[in-house]
Amino acid sequence: MKNILCLLTLFLLFNCNKYEEKNDRIKKVDTLAIDTNTLDINDQKSNDELNKMILSNDTIIYKKYRRKYMTSGHSKEFIYYAILMAEKNNYAEAYRDIADILDFALDDPLAYNSQYASYCLLKAYEMKSQRAISSVNYVYTEKGKKIPSSSSIYCNK
Repeated sequence: MKNILCLLTLFLLFNCNKYEEKNDRIKKVDTLAIDTNTLDINDQKSNDELNKMILSNDTIIYKKYRRKYMTSGHSKEFIYYAILMAEKNNYAEAYRDIADILDFALDDPLAYNSQYASYCLLKAYEMKSQRAISSVNYVYTEKGKKIPSSSSIYCNK
């Protein structure tokens, strides 16, 4: 009987330790999830990764950082990388992001009042970006306007 009681005590102690280890692992995973959602725009490692992304035309890293910047409220700081990615790599989604960042307004987020934002939207449209196609349809087609070419935007205004 003593042996069974000793074994039962050891078994309970062993299970309690496993339970604590499992809770510690869960807390570490939760902390990591929080860390990946925070953004330090002055972090040198992030800036180096973004610069490498532009040089290597890495759209996966671009999308990862776009989400981080946009959700953290730092979209204006991200425009530098979006312009570099769009101009250097001719990336349609970056052109669309530039248009969004430049002309985001609460009353009509698809107004595209600035010349460069209109150019970027039309450039993304010409490159067949799905997001740009729906925006151009809203801005031009649904309002009965002719869709201009991106290169004609600077000449018209």
